[in-house]
Amino acid sequence: MRKYEVLQFTYGHIKAESLKEWDLSLMESGFPYDELEGEYKPWQHIAVIQNDIWSEWEAVSEAAEGLLANRQTKEIKPYMQRGIVLFLSILFWSNKKPVNLDELNEEMQAMAHKPVNVDERISYILHRPNTYPAFMQLKSLMEEQKKMVAKLIALKKL
Repeated sequence: MRKYEVLQFTYGHIKAESLKEWDLSLMESGFPYDELEGEYKPWQHIAVIQNDIWSEWEAVSEAAEGLLANRQTKEIKPYMQRGIVLFLSILFWSNKKPVNLDELNEEMQAMAHKPVNVDERISYILHRPNTYPAFMQLKSLMEEQKKMVAKLIALKKL
């Protein structure tokens, strides 16, 4: 079992043939492209799929902000989980590798393209996923990684 409850996923309902092409909706189940080792490798196509991830993040962020503004912290868990999945996916994929949750801290420390103190910040988020400070930290990480991805694409490294 994984260290963080918010990163517990099951993939029994996903068929291998659905992993032959990009489908953002599959990520509602966590990290199927990474953990099930399908034919499609998103980390090889980040420049193509990034807009889907940013759009999904905008929707998740807006919903989470609304819940937090009304102090509905119990209802925020699925939005934070989705946001964490999106962040870890874009973080790993922009470093041209699949998400590896089993060695999360070690993997993040070895990355070349990441926000400052990402390992400490994501650890904070994973320990307190239903809080306003964790959401603000996640929002900040997403903004920083979005700039990093844009820079990498402009330099034609992705």
